[in-house]
Amino acid sequence: MSVPDPETGGTRSLSGRALLDALDDTVRTAYFAPAGSPEQTAARDYMWYLWCGPDSPLYGKNKNAFFERTLLTDEDARTERYAPYYSLSHREEICGMILSEFGLDPERGHIVNGHVPVIRSEGQTPVRAGGRLFVIDGGISKAYRVKTGIAGYTLIYDSHSLRLAEHTPGETTPAVSVVERMPRRVNVADTDYGAELLLRIEELRALLTAYRRGLIKEKTARP
Repeated sequence: MSVPDPETGGTRSLSGRALLDALDDTVRTAYFAPAGSPEQTAARDYMWYLWCGPDSPLYGKNKNAFFERTLLTDEDARTERYAPYYSLSHREEICGMILSEFGLDPERGHIVNGHVPVIRSEGQTPVRAGGRLFVIDGGISKAYRVKTGIAGYTLIYDSHSLRLAEHTPGETTPAVSVVERMPRRVNVADTDYGAELLLRIEELRALLTAYRRGLIKEKTARP
């Protein structure tokens, strides 16, 4: 996909994580650049394409058929065709490639999709691609419930397991099922923030060792 190139004023063709990073820069430029500047104007115009463009990775469909569905009876004109991601992501190897692209472990990572209806009457399930992909929340809107037969899903994660809560219209208590158990309890040390804390601890220990060896001196307050 071609995205604006702030260095040359033209465009550059990108894909994968590099594409999404460039789109993130473009969106921030549209918001933070001086109002009315050429950079802000170009980025703002690009935002409109990201909202409903046929190749936009943020939109994911070939068109917005709201007016066609409202005013026309031609089913072909009313049909919105989804991006290849929605069919390819059912395959475990594709999900693994996506996770690897973003620096995640394809064996332990998960992709979570929201706003995608799960049509239970057609045998669809919220757990796909060998457990690498979870499709949640589709059907929470009442407008979808006639089609889906359910009121959506909620993904619940704690230190022991991943669970899915299936919401049924008219029921106040969802049905909760365990979809994956952790091999061992997940601790703070296993998270990205935990890794940062461990690094800070090591830095403090190194500072203390340097002080004890006399490599650094304590500052004394002036009288």
